[in-house]
Amino acid sequence: MIAQKRGDIPYLIGLIFFIAAIVYFFASNWPGFDRPVKIALSLSILIICGAASLLYRRSRTFSYLSNWWLFLSVVAFAVSVGLVGQMYNSHADSYVLFLVTLVPALFLALFMRYRPLYWLSFGLFELTFWLKLYPTGTFPNYRDGDQLLIYMGAIVLHGLIYLFWRWLDEEKLSFVSLVIIQSCAVFLLNTHMLYDVLANETDFTIVFLLLHLAYIAFIILFWKAFVAAQKSHPFELAVHLLFFGLYAVPNVFYATFQIIGEFIFYAGFPMLLLLFAFSILGLRKIASSGEGHDGKWKRYTVAFFTGALAFIGTLIAVFSLSSFVGMILGFSGDFTTSFLVLSILCIGTGLAVKKESWLVVRMTLQITGLVYAFAFIVSKWEQVWPAFVMAVPLIVLTGILFKKTESMLYYVAANGALLYGIIRLLYESDVPLSVSTWVLFSAAVGNAVVFLSFKHQPVGLAAFWLSLLFMLYSLTEKGWDSLLLHAVFLAYIFWHLFKPALETRLYRIPVWAAFIGFFVWKYYEYAWLLLHKSLTFFLISLLFFSIWFIWGRKHTQPVSVKKWSVRIFAAVLILQTAFILFTAWQKEQLLKNGEIAALELAPVDPRSLIQGDYVQLGYGIQDDYDDQFDESADPPEGKIDVVLTPSAKTVEYNGKQIPVYQADRFVPSGDGEGIVIKGNGRYGDLTLGIEHFFIPENTGAEWENKTHAIVRIAENGDAILETLR
Repeated sequence: MIAQKRGDIPYLIGLIFFIAAIVYFFASNWPGFDRPVKIALSLSILIICGAASLLYRRSRTFSYLSNWWLFLSVVAFAVSVGLVGQMYNSHADSYVLFLVTLVPALFLALFMRYRPLYWLSFGLFELTFWLKLYPTGTFPNYRDGDQLLIYMGAIVLHGLIYLFWRWLDEEKLSFVSLVIIQSCAVFLLNTHMLYDVLANETDFTIVFLLLHLAYIAFIILFWKAFVAAQKSHPFELAVHLLFFGLYAVPNVFYATFQIIGEFIFYAGFPMLLLLFAFSILGLRKIASSGEGHDGKWKRYTVAFFTGALAFIGTLIAVFSLSSFVGMILGFSGDFTTSFLVLSILCIGTGLAVKKESWLVVRMTLQITGLVYAFAFIVSKWEQVWPAFVMAVPLIVLTGILFKKTESMLYYVAANGALLYGIIRLLYESDVPLSVSTWVLFSAAVGNAVVFLSFKHQPVGLAAFWLSLLFMLYSLTEKGWDSLLLHAVFLAYIFWHLFKPALETRLYRIPVWAAFIGFFVWKYYEYAWLLLHKSLTFFLISLLFFSIWFIWGRKHTQPVSVKKWSVRIFAAVLILQTAFILFTAWQKEQLLKNGEIAALELAPVDPRSLIQGDYVQLGYGIQDDYDDQFDESADPPEGKIDVVLTPSAKTVEYNGKQIPVYQADRFVPSGDGEGIVIKGNGRYGDLTLGIEHFFIPENTGAEWENKTHAIVRIAENGDAILETLR
């Protein structure tokens, strides 16, 4: 829709900057506002988004903007929920945060049938699912049986989701589901290698053996069905082949290593020959069976097939050749010269391959040669000249293969070699690190010029990708010169958005990806305060809304959208507002009436996804639980009560001496008496729900020496972290 209506781009950009400003502002945890004001601000933004959605719904020309604001209202609700967690020190990036946001997002997606809400709901579901299994700041070590249940359950669940997306005709979402299914399957099988299963070194041996056999059989059957019916999308073929390679290669190499040690090339070379043979037969089969399809299906199938097998082939070749050279030179010897020789041999042999059906062989050998070329450069890390010397043949090969797709490989490699050499030279010359920023920026400008000069050639597209990447990575320093770099980057992005030079996906998608990546990069980059970024982004959003009002709305076309129920949306807004208010009131009651206690701790400080900086806390009572878990024959697990008892120590807080509590015993939930904290124990790890303390941005050093947490504990065992002392 955006591609046909350029006038809407300023509005969309304004929305992106607007929501980024909101997220950055609340993540900064600015101490200038107290809790009630922050809650009022977050609810105001939620109501503004909802009101704008309802207002645009009545418009004949811009009714589609109501969907954009509807989407934004869900994001605003997520920010409000995250803010509550931040103010009352709930678990950072907790699955509860995403679960609470998922409910209205999924509800609205199903009733509105709006595609971006499908994507948002799916993303929220994945965050909820995986953060429940692997909470932030914890490292659960699941047993074999638990892993089997978790990942088989994930595979079945995502299989149903895959079918659901296919039923809704959401092809791209079904592809994402397929990737997740394959990721779960390969992770489960590769953490229980076939060799270990056959050696009976894992639990549930028969089950895992059947799973290995079933996975191999599935891939074989899929390939046969794909070639015979030719109904599956080529991307599905690429996913299955790629992940099967990631399954097969580690299993074969691991088994070989267990049997004969480091000489894995004995298995690697035959495996590489089998892959080459399969690729030749496969490409011939695709060429003959694709006659009944249009050229697009055949072109995409060949591209995905070649890309997947070339990647797997490169892995096999690099490990096998390295093992072979290691046998000849000794694994502790100098590999530098051998890297250069292998690079020349692989690239030369790859370029000598001309047959179309041998495309995978050609690409694998060339990519392997480039890997060894950079291995040679890095192995000579104490010298600068190898990078510049290696760049010369790479540039020459780029020119020779200028009109072929392979030229992209050599062009990217030449850029990498030159940049590595220049940055190493600056480092050796003790030039300030900030100069590398301008080196990257200069490389970005150079690549932008190459793109404009050769935009219809493969090299031009590669230059465009590099220009975005280098320019994005140059945005790290403070000062007015950094502001100039930011302005140039945004101008470059906006220019490509407003006046695109190409209409291909490989051009349009990277532009938007770089634009979104800019906000992610700026969020986790500490050169500028989040508060300052927030204000800047808000002003930019106003600028683009003004551009749309003056120019954009005159250069757009009416688009009919499905009308959604005002009552349903209004009910969702009311429930969201009530939830925020009730949760905040509940937390305030606990702060006011809860039993106050001090607990010993040990902090570190990362940054949450949307909630800002926080201190991650470890408690002494968690160490006590771990000790009891190791010593007790039947330690309590799952939901438990930590019965607390005061020690002789006290901590001063608000003019009072607060007793420091310690764990007296750990009992099943509901069996504790006196002052207890609810917890969840698993494999010796105890989670209390008060492990994260949110702090104002850039104040981590002020909290490093805190030794105790002041918490409020309710009668039912719920606890809330008030401050650190």
